[in-house]
Parts: sequence; C-alpha cells; structure tokens
Amino acid sequence: MKPMLRRSRPVVLLAALAALALAAGAAAQTSATSIALSLDASQVAQRILHVQSEIPVAPGPLTLLYPKWIPGEHGPTGPLVNLVDLRLSAGGKEIAWERDPVEMYALHVTIPPGATRLSTQADFLFPAEGGSFSAGPGATDFLAVISWNTVALYPQGPSAEAIRVTPTLRLPAGWSFATALGKQGEEGGAVRFAPVSLSTLIDSPVLTGTHLVELDLGEHAGARHHLAIAADRAADLAGAGDLSAPMSRLVDEALTLFGARHYGSYRWLLTLSDHVEHFGLEHHESSDDRTDEETLVKETSKRPLAGLLAHEFVHSWNGKHRRPEGLLSPDYLRPMQGALLWVYEGLTEHLGLVLPARAGLWTPEYYREQVAAIAAGLDTETGRAWRPLHDTTVAAQILYGSPPDGRARRRSTDFYEESIFIWLDVDTLLRERSQGRVTLDDFCRRFYGGANSGPTLVPYTRDDIVKTLNDLVPFDWQGLLIDHLDHMQPRLPMQGLERSGWRLVYNDRPNQAIADNEARRENHDWRFSLGFAVSKEDRVGDVLPDSPAGRAGMVAGEKMLGVGGHVYSERAVEAALAEAKGGSAPLEVVAADGDAIRIHRLDYHGGPRYPHLERIDGKPDVLGEILKARGK
Repeated sequence: MKPMLRRSRPVVLLAALAALALAAGAAAQTSATSIALSLDASQVAQRILHVQSEIPVAPGPLTLLYPKWIPGEHGPTGPLVNLVDLRLSAGGKEIAWERDPVEMYALHVTIPPGATRLSTQADFLFPAEGGSFSAGPGATDFLAVISWNTVALYPQGPSAEAIRVTPTLRLPAGWSFATALGKQGEEGGAVRFAPVSLSTLIDSPVLTGTHLVELDLGEHAGARHHLAIAADRAADLAGAGDLSAPMSRLVDEALTLFGARHYGSYRWLLTLSDHVEHFGLEHHESSDDRTDEETLVKETSKRPLAGLLAHEFVHSWNGKHRRPEGLLSPDYLRPMQGALLWVYEGLTEHLGLVLPARAGLWTPEYYREQVAAIAAGLDTETGRAWRPLHDTTVAAQILYGSPPDGRARRRSTDFYEESIFIWLDVDTLLRERSQGRVTLDDFCRRFYGGANSGPTLVPYTRDDIVKTLNDLVPFDWQGLLIDHLDHMQPRLPMQGLERSGWRLVYNDRPNQAIADNEARRENHDWRFSLGFAVSKEDRVGDVLPDSPAGRAGMVAGEKMLGVGGHVYSERAVEAALAEAKGGSAPLEVVAADGDAIRIHRLDYHGGPRYPHLERIDGKPDVLGEILKARGK
C-alpha cells in the first residue's frame, strides 16, 4: 500500500468520537461481570472451534470487546478476522450488533428492556497458514493449542482481572489435555474448569491431542512442575522421559537465581508439529512452546530446545510477575508500549542462554557457540548506523511482521539478542566494581524475588531498573543504558563480553550452533564469508550489504543455479570457497531472479569463515563463573 500523509486534525477528531462512543457503552455496564463460556473443540481437527457464552447485562447500550493486544505478543495481534458466524441474542431473540467504525475490536449493541443476559455464539477458524503467535496455525488432525483469547467476548468497562469466567471445554473423543487451569469435573462430556478471572483464562492455554505425555518434574520450592508434550506422531515422543532430570535441574537453577517463585505450579506445554506456527509464548503458570515435529529424536533440534524452554520459564518472573508499565493493557484494548522490551525480552534472552548451561542441558562450549553466532549476526547489520536499539523496542509491533529481505539494513527485533550484551556488560561491571561480591544474580533476586507466592503482577519503569542497580553498586547505570539503547552503535558493543575474558573471532571451523540451525532448517549459511544464506528451496535469503555478495549485486529471493562452474549444491559452494582461497579470480554465482538469469562475480578469497569465542590472554574467565551451576 502507498503510505498516506498524516492529517492530524481529522484523526484526532475520529479518535475522540470513538472514545466517547466506547465510554458511553461502558457507562451502562456493570463493574463486576461473571461470564459462562462454553468451548466446543470436537471439530478442532477440521480447524474449527465453536464457542458460546452467557454474559450478565442491563438494558441499554453495551460495547463488547475482543482481545486485541495480547500479552507477550507485543502488538495488536488478536486474530479478529478468524472469528466468524457471530450471533447475539437476549431474551430469546436475536439482536443486531454494529462494529465500531474506528476501533475494529469493539462491537456496539443495545440490550432490550427486561433482558438480563446476553447470549453469544460464534466459530473460530484456525488458519492453515499465515498469521503469527496465537493468530497462526494451531491445530492438526492429532493435536491443538487452544488460546482462550481467540474466542473471548466480554463487556467493555471492567478490567480483565475484574471479569470472572467459568469455562467448559469439549474435546474430541480420546484426546487428553494439559493446562494450568484447575479442573473441577465433567458434565455432559465436557471438562469444567474452576472459575477464574478473564486475565487468568487468557493466560492459561490448553494443549490437547491424541499423543500427549506429561512428565512430573517434582516439587520445587513447594510447587509442582510438569512438562506436557503433544506430537503429531507417537514416535516423536521417543526419549521424552530423558528430559525429566535435566528439566528438573533447570527448575532448581531458575529458583536459585530468583530466590522465590510467583506461581502455584508450572507447566511447559510443548507442541511438536511441522504444521503449527512455531514460537514460544509466556504465561504466568505455563508456557506455549511450539517447535519441529522431530525435535526430540534429532540431536541438532533437541539442543536448541533447551533455550526455548528456559526463555519461557524465565518469563514467569520477568514479564509476568514483573512487567513494564507500558506493557499493561487492562482490557486488551489499550495499546502497549515496548520501550522496556530490552528488559522484558532482552534479559530473558540472556538468562535463557545462561540457565541451560548452568543446568547441564548445554556445555559451556555450546553456550559460547550460540553467543558467537548471535554476535556475528548483529555485528554485520548496516542498519545499526541509522537505527538505535531503543527504536527496535518502540517499533516492535511492526518489526515482528517485517520481511526477512533487507533485515540487515532495517534491523529487526534486535532487542532480544543484542540485550545479551547489555546484560553481560551490567554483570561484569557489577562484579568488577564490587570486587566480585555482587553479580547480576543479586539483581535478579532483589528485583524479581521476595517470598514464594501465587501469580502476582508488579509493574516497573526504567528508573526502577536503574535504582535497583545503584542500590547494589553505585555507578552511572543510566549513562551506560543510554549508550547501549539510545546512541547509534555502528558495531555491536562487546565490552561486557570482553570484560568476561572472551572475544569474537572467525576461523574455518564450523560453528556448532549454526550447524544445528542449518540441519534443522535445511538451509546453508555463508553470511560470514560470502554474505548470504540459502534456504532449503535454494532461495537466497537476506544479502548483507557490506559483503562480497552485496557488492556483487546479489539480492534476496534469487534462486541459486550454479557456483564455480557447477550446478548449485552445498558441496559446490564449499569447493568453490576452497578453490578461491588465496587466489585472485572471482567466485562466480549463477542465479535466477524471476525470468532473468544473473551472473554474479564475488571478490572473496578468504575461504570458509565462522564465528567463535576465544579466550583473551591475561583476563580471568568471568564468563566461566557466570555459567557455573548454583542449584541443588
């Protein structure tokens, strides 16, 4: 679409009128609401959910809302377009509804005299493809992930915490399920859950399927922990039991790090399927983790899984218990502001790499390979010269959906991975300035710990982060964060990594983390030598601008046809790299771009090149200390 020029006065007027209309609807609604929600998932294999609800109402105007800003998704991602066949009735008669002309997620209705309950019914259609997070594919013939935000309608006015919901769920015959919700019983073949707030319901997805196992990881700090796994094939659950001991250690390490839990129990809900959207989404007492079908039976996929499960577990503290003020949306309609995603996601990304090493799920060497691959990728982005890291947090809601083409020039949601180096900087400075007495672990215990409790929510600001750091070790922490976040950084700041005793280097030895990703995605990554990667469909991915491929005019989307006089293959590229090393003749690439055939001559003679971390002589191995186990 062609972007339109901003015309402030009409936009402000429309927004004001919309606010008045929504406020008028809210005035007629009660401050406390109890909804009965019945979800029929018996046809989920056909990607259909049937939902009915009963909402107490009073006569007069009413505004219904559908969740728009979903916690953890950091954008207006509620899959409204997939809610179909909506019908409302009161007093036994169907009543009309009208969508708000500005706020698409709000519906206006008028409740007739004498009516005390509004009945709603609708279907939700899981997409076969497209969409992201809970708006993406989530059901197959053998499993499904049910996200309650996809089927919820509720009155505007009360907060989601003030609205009570009594949910029931009907599943296909023979399917089992796992969820953080408490089961109260069964009625008419449907599972009845205990009444909860709307916010708790949306925070408690259900994993269900024909092939589902649940591992009991034991009691830790007075709370039960479980890992539930559903797969499209029973064979993909082979070896699932082997995860029990290392995942139990992961729990111990996390509880030792934070010093307390803020959940009554915890469940990982792990989906193994090639036909659902892949991501991890945090919840207070569970997490929705979706990855490749053969993850548990292939070592190259099983290793990275630890990072996903650790990341989402950390979110129970960092993101759910403590949440930036800007990411609060009490009714799922108020827009979220992502300025502190370098803490919410960034610190979680850092700890999500450290904890698997502490728990023994990764070796220290594998952790270092992960960090080296991340550092090398960030350091090649030319977008760093015009876009500060802070802007990637503010623009997160549009960057999540940005295409991979041009990523190096645009930057993406870099606050995840680049924040690793912010928090390494913080940790090593805390250690250095306190002569080793204070570490980032102390910050985590002070900021996220306290006493064991059930789910709680404590908002914070950037000033709260700075104050906590200053209370531990006085320093210009605000200045350090300004340098990392607000100033342009044409090269990745790695002073924290180097202070830890390690530096980024390149050689011809393959990086294990990159190799795992190549095996899992069936792609080939030559970004750090030639300047591009190739997908399993033989398509060129993003081309690094300041690279041999970028200077030769290669573009993303081209189909690789030949390299060095041979038909394209991984072996052909490796052979061409070896032949060109130390010579002067360009490495020739033949590619198709639409109907055009292009010949690119790459001036590169350095051979294979992969990133690694290397010890710095004369400096103590602080990184080794950071990765040491601390749990039982």
